[in-house]
Amino acid sequence: MKWLLVLLGLVLIVLAGAGLVASIDLLTTEIGAIYATCSAISAAAGLVILAMAALAHRIDALRAAILRQSEATRRVAAELDLAPPVPPPAAALEPTEPPPIPPQSAPEVEPTSAPPLAADAASMEGQGEERQPTTLVGRYSSGGANYSIFSDGSIEAETDQGSYRFASMSDFKAYIAAKRATA
Repeated sequence: MKWLLVLLGLVLIVLAGAGLVASIDLLTTEIGAIYATCSAISAAAGLVILAMAALAHRIDALRAAILRQSEATRRVAAELDLAPPVPPPAAALEPTEPPPIPPQSAPEVEPTSAPPLAADAASMEGQGEERQPTTLVGRYSSGGANYSIFSDGSIEAETDQGSYRFASMSDFKAYIAAKRATA
């Protein structure tokens, strides 16, 4: 791959030189200025690609040096009957799973005094006393209404017409769609 980059960089530089030579006679015209500009851009691109090839070569050399060093360390450890050394660098660079993020505590929210919608009431009937307290996950304001989203997936909407609580986002969307259909 690095040799392909070297070849491409050299071809761009050679073509840039040919473009500059072609633009010398035409430099006083508009097309000559375009030739010269394109040649300069091509030369710069060729140099950048040659730099990328040099970087690829250095990375390959570094990888080979690390592998040679880890092999030498293993040989010495085997001769001295030591425990195997730390895993090779390739295995050490594998991504590890980050530690879990502890949940953030949010203030408890009391239910509103407004009667719940029929869909919300039906979904709450089957839960009984085993229902765990919900925590506030986030707040959102839009179109003159304030929305609160809770950990159990329920949504509370405070509007000019009153306060409503929905069991889920789908219930909320159905309510909005029904409200738009009647309007």
